[in-house]
Amino acid sequence: MQNKWLRFALIAVGVVLALCILLGAGIFVLRWNSPRAGRSVGLFRRMFGLASGHGAIGAIQTVDIQNQSITLQLGDGTSQTVLVNKDTRIEKSGKRITLSDLKADDRITVIGSPGNQGQIMARWIRVFVNPPPAQRQGTPTPI
Repeated sequence: MQNKWLRFALIAVGVVLALCILLGAGIFVLRWNSPRAGRSVGLFRRMFGLASGHGAIGAIQTVDIQNQSITLQLGDGTSQTVLVNKDTRIEKSGKRITLSDLKADDRITVIGSPGNQGQIMARWIRVFVNPPPAQRQGTPTPI
């Protein structure tokens, strides 16, 4: 009778230990692949194919459809040129839009690769959607 309970207790301890090891391994893998982990190749960068990503957040000053470029005014008052090509994904409210849908004063987030002259070659552009004036409390939220 005593061996039966001892065997049951050892099996229960073994199962709990195995579950703890699996949980720990899962947490380790998630933290390793997290884009916030500070590693040079996170899940987010691999998803967009960025080896050394660059980005910007700001308000659009001008949209040049002919030259496929956008001029942004950044939060510190400086300007940043963003180049767009056919592979650039532009989104607003979860839907794809085109460069011609962007207009001055739209607030956007850009993720891309550095260009030769300090510009950003955009891979992804997301347009912020501003809430109605009565609900505004600081920065707009991306949707």
